[in-house]
Amino acid sequence: MFRPRSTISIAGASAAAVCLCLVLASATSPQSDKLKLEDLIARHLEAIGKPEARAAAKTRLVNGAVKVTLRIGRAGLIEGKAVIASASPKVRYSMGFTAPNYPSEQMAFDGQKVTTSFLPNGNRSQLSQFLEQQSLPLKDGLICGALSSSWAFLRLEQLQPQLQYKGVTKVDGRPLHEVSYRGKKGSQDLKVSVFFEPETFRHVLTTYKFQIAARLGVGPNDSTRIGESYYTITEEFGDFRVVEGLTLPYKYKLQLSAETSRGTTLLDWVLSVERISNNEVLDDKLFKIDRVS
Repeated sequence: MFRPRSTISIAGASAAAVCLCLVLASATSPQSDKLKLEDLIARHLEAIGKPEARAAAKTRLVNGAVKVTLRIGRAGLIEGKAVIASASPKVRYSMGFTAPNYPSEQMAFDGQKVTTSFLPNGNRSQLSQFLEQQSLPLKDGLICGALSSSWAFLRLEQLQPQLQYKGVTKVDGRPLHEVSYRGKKGSQDLKVSVFFEPETFRHVLTTYKFQIAARLGVGPNDSTRIGESYYTITEEFGDFRVVEGLTLPYKYKLQLSAETSRGTTLLDWVLSVERISNNEVLDDKLFKIDRVS
């Protein structure tokens, strides 16, 4: 287990102030002669692209083929198309499928409010439910990583999150730099960890963990006990390529694991990117989702 090496709350009024806070926060660490948090962030941004290339990309449109796989219970696979549209801080991830009971998965943030889609039966999918309860991944631009121009690590001054560098952690035998992320506002129950490759400083993994404590039924006379529920969302990124001076992933896997009193669910959505374009004109209506999916 690695001990925290630096903790910060990014609240500077300028880049210089942010860097100063980062330096001061990490100076007291016993590992201060090794990688510091501000160095990790700087190298990650360099890994995406030069400052002028990052600044030039105001919007981003990502298109590709997507496959959703149910791995536990009634195993199955559905293929479809996906689009990620972003215009910082706005983002929308849309997946469309041919299955009548599961025609789409939609999630969006319009700069003010998070919205997600409903299924034809009037209910939300488990992924939609998660993001409705825990809006931070969409509000802070964590979801979709650098595939979105709203990516949180491009906007740290604006977002002012609390970051904690935890050193190099092994994930499935793979050593990665781990940074815990806590939003300035929102639920403190959501545990977010962001991981970067030591060699390239590319963002390759994010995990979101949320636990709901055991509780009684919702009715006034309902004494039914509902057990604890555990939800984990994992994002994985790979197959990095250069697009208009930016190094971005062409493979994106989103996985939801849910353990509830109703059973266990494990779902994968794998996006194979076919095209990325920057500075497309995007209508603001794109970032709002109607009730019907």
